[in-house]
Amino acid sequence: MEFEMRHSLSLLAVACVLAACSNGPGPDATQPPPVAKPAAAPDTSKATDDAGVTRLTIYSGDYDALAREESARAGMPGYALVERPLHYTLKAGPNAVAATSVPPAMDVEAATLRALSPGVTLESQRYVAPLSGTADVIARVLGQRIVVEHTAGNAKQTDAGILLAASDGLTLALGDGRIKVIRDYDNFSMVDGSKLVPQQAELRWTVNANDAGDANFLLSYPMGGMAWRAEYLATLAKGAGEECKLALDGAALVVNRAGVGFGDARLTLVAGEPRRAPLQKGYQLRNQFAADSVAAAAPPMSATRQSGEYHAYELPGTIAISNGATERVPLFARREAIDCQRTYVVDAGAPQWPTPQPNIDPGYRGQTGPLPVTATVSISNVADAGLGQPLPAGRVRVFDGNDFLGESTLPHTPAGADIRLAVGKAFDLRADRETTAFRVDRTGRTITESFAITLGNAKDTDTTIRVVEAMPRWSDWDITGSSVEPEKKDASHVEFDVPVAANSEVKLTYTVRYRWTEGVSP
Repeated sequence: MEFEMRHSLSLLAVACVLAACSNGPGPDATQPPPVAKPAAAPDTSKATDDAGVTRLTIYSGDYDALAREESARAGMPGYALVERPLHYTLKAGPNAVAATSVPPAMDVEAATLRALSPGVTLESQRYVAPLSGTADVIARVLGQRIVVEHTAGNAKQTDAGILLAASDGLTLALGDGRIKVIRDYDNFSMVDGSKLVPQQAELRWTVNANDAGDANFLLSYPMGGMAWRAEYLATLAKGAGEECKLALDGAALVVNRAGVGFGDARLTLVAGEPRRAPLQKGYQLRNQFAADSVAAAAPPMSATRQSGEYHAYELPGTIAISNGATERVPLFARREAIDCQRTYVVDAGAPQWPTPQPNIDPGYRGQTGPLPVTATVSISNVADAGLGQPLPAGRVRVFDGNDFLGESTLPHTPAGADIRLAVGKAFDLRADRETTAFRVDRTGRTITESFAITLGNAKDTDTTIRVVEAMPRWSDWDITGSSVEPEKKDASHVEFDVPVAANSEVKLTYTVRYRWTEGVSP
C-alpha cells in the first residue's frame, strides 16, 4: 500500500528541504581531519620486550559459564586484558585513525589509546558499534538518499529520495518536490551505503602530530569472552618398595568466545578472579561515544610473578587463539616423582556452619547407615615432597599406570598446603555408622554421644581406612573414649586410622562429650 502527498512547494522550498536533510558540509563547515593509513610495524626481530606483539592477560573463573554463551556480547562471562600495538603514517596536524577487529565482548568505555611516539597527542575517542539489524540501518540513514522498491498492484516501482522518517513506512522527499510515504516496500538500498553505515565495529580517534611520519600506539582494553582453567594429569607409579609416587603434568585450557581471534599473542594467565562492577540496570551498549582519553602505561611484566593478590603465569613464545576455539598450553614442566599417600576415607559429613548455641537435637549427627568408602590420593605441596608451588584451580585426572582411577576438582592451592584428591568409591570396602548412645545433662551442662562404625574389607590384602568424624554440636568437645587412637585435625574434626585385615571387618567405637559454660543455653 502506498499513498502520495502533493504539496504546493516552490522549487526553492524543495531545495531547502533537500539541503536540510543532506549530510553534505556547508561552505562554513569544519572539514574532518585526514584519515591516516596503517603503517608497517616496527622491526622487533632484535627486541627483547616484544613491543610489537599483542599481549593477552586472561583471568581464571567463568570457564564453564562461557560454554553456555551462544554469541559474543558486552558484559559476558570471562575477563581478559588486551594490549594491542597499532602503527599509522600521520600527517602534521590532526589525523583520524581507526582500529577494526575489535571484539563485541570489549568494555568499550574502558578502552584507551596511548601514543608511544613523541610529539603525538590524543584528542578524542569514539566507538562505532556494528549494525544490530534493519531498524538500526534505517536509523543510521535518516536524512540520506535511498532507493526503495515496492509493488503497486502487480507492477514493480522504484522511488529514490531523501529518507525523512521511518516510523510508519518510509517517508521520502522526492527530487520533484513531492513527499511520498510508502507503507509497504519490498526492499531499499542506499546510495554510498558503505560510507554511511559501519561495516564492522570500530574504534576511532583524532590524534595530533607535530611532524609527519610513522607513529606507534598501544590500544588497551578489558573484555569478557575469554577464560581459562587448569587441567592436571596425575600418574601413580610404585616407588622404592611400596612407597607412593606420582608424576604431575599441568596445562591450561584457554577458551575464546570474545567474537574475534588473536594471532601471535603473548599470553599471561592469572589465577584469580578480580571483582567486576555489575552493569547498571537497563544498561545498553551505546552506538558511539566520544571522550578524552589519557591512559597510563601498564607496568612491564616479568616471566613469573605474583599479580597483586593472584599468581600470574607468563607463557614463553606466542600463541594464536581463534574465536570459538579452546587451546591447551603447558603451565609447568612435568614433575616426575612427587611423594603421595593413597588412603581410603569414610566421612559421614555434618553441617559446615557453627551453631550459635549447643545443639541438643538427636538427629544433628551426620549420616548414619551404610556409607561409601572413598579412594583418595594425598599430596603435600612442599618442595621436599617434589612440588612446592602455587597450583591454580582446575580438574585433576588420576591414573594408576594406564588405569583410570577417577578425577577430582582442585581449588586454588598455595605452596605449603595439603591436597587431598577424591578419585572414586572403593568397590571392596564398606562402612556402616550408627549412634549407640545420646544423653543431655542440662545440670552438668554436657552432651554425651557415642558412635560405632563397622568397617569391612573384602580385599585380599590388609588395608587402613581413615574415618573422619565431625563434632558439630558445640565448640568445646573432647573424645572421652575410643577403640582406636584419635587425631584432632581442627576445631571441629577428628580422624581415626583403622587397620582392617584382609577379608574381615572391624568395629570402631568412640564417645564424645560436649560442654558449655554457665549462662549459655542449649
